[in-house]
Amino acid sequence: MKRIKASALGITILSVIVFGCKKDNNSGDKPTTEVSTTQQLSISDDQVNDGLATAFDAADGTEDGQVQMRENGCAVVTLDSVQKKITIDFGTGCVSPVTGRTRTGKIIVGYNGSSYINSTERTFQFVNYHSRDSVLLNGTFVMNNMTFTASSIGYTLTSNNFIFTFPDQKTHVLTTFTRTYNIDLGANLSDNSDNVTTITGGTTGVNREGENYTLTITSPVTIKGECTAAYNFYPASGSYDVTIGNKPKFTISWGNGNCDKIVSVTFLGATIDVNLY
Repeated sequence: MKRIKASALGITILSVIVFGCKKDNNSGDKPTTEVSTTQQLSISDDQVNDGLATAFDAADGTEDGQVQMRENGCAVVTLDSVQKKITIDFGTGCVSPVTGRTRTGKIIVGYNGSSYINSTERTFQFVNYHSRDSVLLNGTFVMNNMTFTASSIGYTLTSNNFIFTFPDQKTHVLTTFTRTYNIDLGANLSDNSDNVTTITGGTTGVNREGENYTLTITSPVTIKGECTAAYNFYPASGSYDVTIGNKPKFTISWGNGNCDKIVSVTFLGATIDVNLY
């Protein structure tokens, strides 16, 4: 069970809600484009996290009967062992019995090998999937380079031209997306609090204002199980740079490994610490 849960935990894609307000106490207005793009990254990350976790749980439940807070209770889940795919169909509206959240659309999980559990590559295709914030998801994530040992999990997650469509019909596109996850399961395999997940990679995309951007992880981002067990779901360390068009980059740093809710943001030579809630 810990292996499956750790995989879902490792899918976290650097949710960032750093610029929740327009001003801080010391530095006047924050740049509008940087605020908007960072918020879009946060929303899109949250959407993908939710969708992939749902797909994991549905596929796992279909394969081995384990109910792991499975959120597909109202969906129609179809296993096609010949085509090696699992279709999770929420139809035009389906309320999760676990969260009370309404989902629509489909997630189609593909895999190689003899079964989903034993596969070495998996695909997660979102077809007009909608769960949170009234945003539609269309596109495919590929999970490969999967390695499993008694105490660790590793894999790479990639996507190209994944599209988020907002209620006003504007879009945010992940042109390229690559993340490599290494999950240390710790000494106690029945306890997630000693897990440590390390994430590297980067993203290029087009924000809803039509501007190109890049995100590059410059120092591996670390998520600690001891922090999440204390309901602190922010990274404990690591940093990344974000550049929008030809504008100067801004840097987000998650600190030195403590389970706090402080992130440092550097832009145009000025650094502020932001307390997250």
